[in-house]
Amino acid sequence: MEKIIHALFDNEIEAFRGLHGLQQLDLAEDLSLGESYLLSKNEAGETSIKSARDKAEGSGAVGGALVGGMIGLLAGPLGFVVGVAGGMIAGSAGETLRAENRSDYLDVVSAKIPAGKSLLIAHVWEDWQTPVDAVLNPIANQVVRFEVHDKVFDAEYQAKQYEAWISKRVEPVNDPEKQQRLESRLKDQKKRLSEVKKDK
Repeated sequence: MEKIIHALFDNEIEAFRGLHGLQQLDLAEDLSLGESYLLSKNEAGETSIKSARDKAEGSGAVGGALVGGMIGLLAGPLGFVVGVAGGMIAGSAGETLRAENRSDYLDVVSAKIPAGKSLLIAHVWEDWQTPVDAVLNPIANQVVRFEVHDKVFDAEYQAKQYEAWISKRVEPVNDPEKQQRLESRLKDQKKRLSEVKKDK
């Protein structure tokens, strides 16, 4: 099912390991990974974005690299601005972060990160919870799953994400159970795409 995962870590190193683990699960077809964010708050309460990736918009935001920068909780229609090395994130990450609904969502989430901790936020479609739990539970303080609502992602974004997941070439696997999960996931994603397009 489609979920938003929040995983809280004691430090950036473990958070990055968690993000890398989810990326590996995506490569192994154990889940479908959409956009992801790695946020970190220092002891002074300042929140920075360490990684932002949006696969629905192409090759990935800033190459999925560590980008640094400050999240400013500012007034205005966007709710926040992300600064990187004195400039703005360009390309797909910038387009993602400029969307008001996701800006507001990250605003609220970043305010709740404890000082000195890091938070991984990931949009995923998982067929079962075991792969993610096996990767994140040993290194995270807390892993929480949320159902996806339209308040988080607008219909246009959701359609792009489903299309990206569906169009991804999936090689047949030798494990019959995994193959069945893959086929079921693809069927469900196509169904959701059809529903979302009706709402656009």
